[in-house]
Amino acid sequence: MRRFFGVERDGKVIVEADEFNHLKNVLRMGVGDELLVSLNDEFDYTCEIEKIEKRYAICKINGKCECEGNPRKNIVLFQAVTKGSKFEFIVQKATEIGISKIVPFLSEFVVAKVSESKHDRLMAIALNACKQCERTLVPEIADVTNVDGVISQFKDFDLVLFANERAVVSEKIKDLDKYQNIAIIVGSEGGFSQKEKEKIEGAGATTISLGKRIYRCETASVAMMSLVSILSGN
Repeated sequence: MRRFFGVERDGKVIVEADEFNHLKNVLRMGVGDELLVSLNDEFDYTCEIEKIEKRYAICKINGKCECEGNPRKNIVLFQAVTKGSKFEFIVQKATEIGISKIVPFLSEFVVAKVSESKHDRLMAIALNACKQCERTLVPEIADVTNVDGVISQFKDFDLVLFANERAVVSEKIKDLDKYQNIAIIVGSEGGFSQKEKEKIEGAGATTISLGKRIYRCETASVAMMSLVSILSGN
């Protein structure tokens, strides 16, 4: 059954904007067709198209069930801004892996330019990734912050893991299933300055290594997110 994102209004499900264009003009769906709709909550809704308007489809809800593809833990990725399409790739994979929130930030060696206009594109990438991996909760993509802004949020987590290629493997990585709220910090292409590393570690982050090989930043993000998601039971 085809999956779409929509909104609920007056007891009906409305599929609109790009999702409606895909439903009507690409898939040629019509009145009476069934579809799965996500409302950005914990459930999958089985719906039937009742009416096709010019800009949206009206659907009735026939049933709902809890979505098994949603994250079981609150895992937040703090990702230093990367160049080109790398950040888009990271957002896509973070969504598939089960990250709850992505926080872009600027560090001393970040060379990419920040464009606030990219937020809508990143959200579209996350939404499409949700449809692909069959999760109904779209990850939040926060506003761009800095290293101090990242550190100020440490208090919200049970564990903060800092990817540092020069560190040793932490023993805490073996007990991730004990934690509900986990933060992951990954740098950009240029990594972190020594001052930034000391500041992050001094604020309470647990530094871990992914091994002896040096990864590209997007590889490090995917490796860290996968490792934490699997070991935490996410």
